[in-house]
Amino acid sequence: MKLRRQLVLLSLITLALPWAGCQYLRQVDRALSQGQMQTLEATGSAIAARLASAPQLIAPDSERYGRPPGAQLYLNPLPQAPLVDGYGGDWRGQQLQPRQLLSADGEPQAQVTLGRRNSQVYLLLTARDGTPSYHDPRSNQVSSGDTIELYTARQKYVLPVASQGPVFAYWHNPRRGAYERELRIRGRWTASSRGYQLELSLPFALTGGELALRVLDRSDSRGGQPMHIAGTLPADGRPGALVEPLPALQQELEHFARPHLQLTVVDQEGFVLARTGRPTSHPDGAPKPAEDWHWLRTWFYRQLLATDQLPPLPQQQFPDSLTQNRKTAGEWFSASGDNTGTPGSERIGAVSVPVITRADDIVERPLLGRVIAAQSSSALQSLTETAAQRLWLTTAGAAGLVLLLLLGYASWLSWRIRRLHRAARNAVDASGRLRGDFPRPFVNDELGALNRAFASLLAELDHYHQYLRSLASKLSHELRTPLAVVRSSLDNLSAGELDDDSRRYADRAADGSARLSSILNALSAATHLEASISQADKEEFDLADLLQVLEQSYGDAHPSQRFGLVLPEGRQLYYGAPELLAQLLDKLVDNAVSFAPEGSEIQLALEQDKREYRVSVSNPGPLLPRGFGLKLFDSLVSVRDDGGKAGHLGLGLHIARLIADFHQGKLEAANRDDGSGVIFTLTLPR
Repeated sequence: MKLRRQLVLLSLITLALPWAGCQYLRQVDRALSQGQMQTLEATGSAIAARLASAPQLIAPDSERYGRPPGAQLYLNPLPQAPLVDGYGGDWRGQQLQPRQLLSADGEPQAQVTLGRRNSQVYLLLTARDGTPSYHDPRSNQVSSGDTIELYTARQKYVLPVASQGPVFAYWHNPRRGAYERELRIRGRWTASSRGYQLELSLPFALTGGELALRVLDRSDSRGGQPMHIAGTLPADGRPGALVEPLPALQQELEHFARPHLQLTVVDQEGFVLARTGRPTSHPDGAPKPAEDWHWLRTWFYRQLLATDQLPPLPQQQFPDSLTQNRKTAGEWFSASGDNTGTPGSERIGAVSVPVITRADDIVERPLLGRVIAAQSSSALQSLTETAAQRLWLTTAGAAGLVLLLLLGYASWLSWRIRRLHRAARNAVDASGRLRGDFPRPFVNDELGALNRAFASLLAELDHYHQYLRSLASKLSHELRTPLAVVRSSLDNLSAGELDDDSRRYADRAADGSARLSSILNALSAATHLEASISQADKEEFDLADLLQVLEQSYGDAHPSQRFGLVLPEGRQLYYGAPELLAQLLDKLVDNAVSFAPEGSEIQLALEQDKREYRVSVSNPGPLLPRGFGLKLFDSLVSVRDDGGKAGHLGLGLHIARLIADFHQGKLEAANRDDGSGVIFTLTLPR
């Protein structure tokens, strides 16, 4: 991975700044929420303490608290009297919580909603019955099919179920011993897809403050025992009380009213006895419609603060977590009217505090009710969102600036490294010469120190290369004089009278001096060859014709070997120095002849494509040692195993490489694919 990418990945650590800021904001939001809950708890505790000191405000009827749970029915205050037509259209718009009536096996059989307007009590009952059984007029019973029974404080009323039409309520007159119709109970029956529905009204005075009902489901209209019974009548047969808001408690609760604070007092079963205020600043309890982008921003802040989806705030009956225990409880709700997870909805905190009597002579102090304080966190939410916005802008700007600085620094550092890489790669040419001055930076850092170390190293290598280049000429110059003295002395010695042993030693010394003289001549020629190559003239010639002439010459010069030539069709024009290329091929052929077995074939070939020519010389014989594919063309390198008798210094292939470099070509050596010999390939650009 490149350094720039490494630094870019490293710069991603700056994203930890927004993450840490988000964690801090979440802690702040959690602390503010806990503070709001503690404030609501203190308010609820104060109101609960006041009601506990005056229990007649929340429990004017002390006998009601001795009734079994579930016996009481709640009378919802109605803003207007509904139209009693059996359809219940006026009830749906008020979003009242119905009471579920369960059968003995726990299945919902019906639901009922009660309300009061002035002196009238209204009731809407919806029964679930797939096969309703209606009253048979021929029966001598008051109700032979499905039946609704109403129980008041003084009387029981029987209502035979009908598919459509008015309600007939009957009560038993003991003085006459017969059932009579109660005309003050008026209502209508309607059929539905799931069963039937009843809507009726009766005077509140008729109930005596108590009411219970039962739903009897029969399988037929013959008046047998009901299959299912569901209702609110306790086992003792006494109906429960009708619970409704208490005016005195409402007046007392008004003293604790505060802006944007909703106070609700419920009894031990969760029925609302008094309520004042609203939890939000909006009359309907829902947030005001904002701009199209506002909900998106609010949703983003909610995600940033990791706020879970909240249930809607109930208006009639609070959840059991706030009403069905004797401990203080708190919960968060949404101000929206439904549970759709509207992004812009406000959060509302609700705290429920129990109201327990302070009578010291009672062992188990009864639970009179609960005080529920609810308040919107819009102010805290606005504060948190403002802090989140500022944090986002600050951290985003800081992270962006750091990212740009790191990216710029990475680019500058990468440019310096690439510059050093290019300089190091191009510092030395193919012949080992230093190409110009190596750049020396002015920055005093580690990379600058490495650059200067490279420059110093290359300068030392250039000095050493210059020494090696001049070493051959110096040796040749220094050794010629003593060699001439040795040769003249040997000549004079040979001219005199010598015995056989002395003559043999003199001849051997003369052969050695001759080989030494040829070595000095080769060193001198190699020293001056590079200068002569650089001054050679180039011309356009036919490379194929040159190879044909050379192949014939090699056959005449080396009769012990066979030569083969493979050429493409047509002329192969090339712009270069034919004399130098002929000299290069001479070196390659001479090398091939020295290694090839006598009588074997040395193959010359020319291949071409659109970009280059490839001239190859292949010979059978020993393979190249491993690792000598590139070192073979260096000066004074040889792989011959002749003990140095022939005076080979490894300069031939070095000269061949110099000629290839002069033509911008490339000379390579490799073993044959079949392992039978060696092949040298000269690549020349067209």
